[in-house]
Amino acid sequence: MPSQRQAIHASSAPKPNGNYSHVVREGNTLHIAGWMGDDPTTGDIVPGGIEAQTHRAILNIKACLLAANSSLDKIVRRRIYLMKMSDFRKVDEIWAEYFEEPYPVSTCVQVSGLAKEGALVELEVVAQA
Repeated sequence: MPSQRQAIHASSAPKPNGNYSHVVREGNTLHIAGWMGDDPTTGDIVPGGIEAQTHRAILNIKACLLAANSSLDKIVRRRIYLMKMSDFRKVDEIWAEYFEEPYPVSTCVQVSGLAKEGALVELEVVAQA
């Protein structure tokens, strides 16, 4: 049986910093790679702390969804990885600027490190195609 898996690259998102795809489509489900506050031009973490990094991560996710012919309102699950759990409320407030109810299901965990120096948050989502 042939695989229904398709890798999708978003040209307007930062290049992956490892061996992974921006998006993997499996049937009508889109699995979006975790995004930190990577600047799409430089690949560096944007300055401005948790607020700027959260906005940039959401915009990177949006770019991936657009490349897969989807949109932010199709997100059904989010995972938040934080260096400091005390940043959760701020990240959640920023998230609400981009979304309306019904909100996706959510998981948030504190981590001891992220893949890029200076990263404070990483967002990962699953969406409908």
